[in-house]
Amino acid sequence: MTDVVGETGPAARPLDASMTLLREVMERPLDPGYATAAARRAGGVRPTRRGLAVTLLLALVCGALASRSILELRRPQPGADQARAALQAQVRQRTAALDAQQEQLDRLRAQVTTLRAQALTGTGGAHLAEQNSLLELLAGETPVTGPGLRITLADAPSSSASSGADPRQGTTSDQGRVLDRDLQAVVNGLWAAGAEALAVNGQRLTARSAIRYAGQAILVDFRPLVPPYVVQAVGDAAGLQTRFAAGAAGAYLQALRDNYGVQAAIVPSANLELPGAGGSPTRFAYAHAGTPGPSGTPAAPSGSSPAPSAVPSESAGTVPPTPEVSP
Repeated sequence: MTDVVGETGPAARPLDASMTLLREVMERPLDPGYATAAARRAGGVRPTRRGLAVTLLLALVCGALASRSILELRRPQPGADQARAALQAQVRQRTAALDAQQEQLDRLRAQVTTLRAQALTGTGGAHLAEQNSLLELLAGETPVTGPGLRITLADAPSSSASSGADPRQGTTSDQGRVLDRDLQAVVNGLWAAGAEALAVNGQRLTARSAIRYAGQAILVDFRPLVPPYVVQAVGDAAGLQTRFAAGAAGAYLQALRDNYGVQAAIVPSANLELPGAGGSPTRFAYAHAGTPGPSGTPAAPSGSSPAPSAVPSESAGTVPPTPEVSP
């Protein structure tokens, strides 16, 4: 017969022997390390009134210095208004000088046109005059009118020209601005679609035109443009729109709309007026002073083909020039 040890015997175990962890949590909820640190902090040296006064004084001095620094930064520097006024006056003066030079250039071009027409009145002059007019048209020197497309690009409504960072690199949240590469893609897409003449914000594009980005401005032939950017293309409106939308430029423009919120509108027009590129810097490679021939018409210079005088080299050909746009 086996002996049964009672609950009060020497081998008896507490009823909550298996609940040691719960008992520790209930009896000592604070960790011993925290209790030791609290006891040490309570027995330490408390800050005195003198220490509090010194701390408050230092805080007041630092605040006064910071306020003074902010006021100094916001205070207009001596001579800033005068310098700004001088720069504005210089800008107005140079703008007026540029306008005067442009008017003089237009007058000289008109005189050259008149003299050329007079010089080509002799035998065979009609053919040369017709060929010269065609070359001027292909070179973009002559204003043109006709049907075509008008594409308007504008920044996204939420965008703001804040920094010079490239919005397409993802380093800034402002990615809805129109960049030079966007205009380049649209312009090259229109040339590929069969456009006969192009202009951006009234600036005629030629084979020597360049679209660049400088600071916050887009430049066309070194002339800054102001948004919105209006691209005008003369040609068959229906065919231009179809071929442009089916090409890579159309997909690029749609991606700008969907991904960055850039505003773009393509509108066909029955009558577009594009100015000539008379003000663009053109370097003539085949312009020579010829001597009058026996019949009074200018003779071709020696060593050159009998082409009309003052014809730019980039205008040679029978197709509309494709502009060379570079970033």
